[in-house]
Amino acid sequence: MRRHHYRPPLKLQPAHRRWLYLSSVLLLVSGAGWLVGHYFLHGPEDLPGAPNPSEPWWLRVHGAAAMGFLLAFGALWPQHMRSGWRQHINRPSGIGMLVVVGVLTLTAYGLYYVGGDRARGFISIAHWTVGLVASAGLPVHVMLGRRLNEEPRRRARNHGPISG
Repeated sequence: MRRHHYRPPLKLQPAHRRWLYLSSVLLLVSGAGWLVGHYFLHGPEDLPGAPNPSEPWWLRVHGAAAMGFLLAFGALWPQHMRSGWRQHINRPSGIGMLVVVGVLTLTAYGLYYVGGDRARGFISIAHWTVGLVASAGLPVHVMLGRRLNEEPRRRARNHGPISG
């Protein structure tokens, strides 16, 4: 006889999910916009070496999106992360998400508070490289989580209800 154990749902509330996804997309778009402005577009011709005028605007949007993302991400801890950890659900990609967000947060802090052009250049490259690679992290985590949450329902449909 198999017993059904209650598993709190790990699915986010729609408003929380929208906030997290919107801030993630804004982070990706604004980060990519800054990269294009910084590396591929030039500043005014009369000021050689000057940054492209779009760069500060991309950074403003990026900073605002980062604050929104960190609020939404931090709100995952009480229910989503703790329940997932206790239930051993999606741990590898969840740990990966925590590590990536931690690295991006630390490198963002370093971009503002670490002095020296050499260190700043290294931190910048680390930040945008991890950010671009990590842009696939959230969709992968969601896809894996949905697949894992669907598995018990699929088994129940194929083998009848689980009795307690």
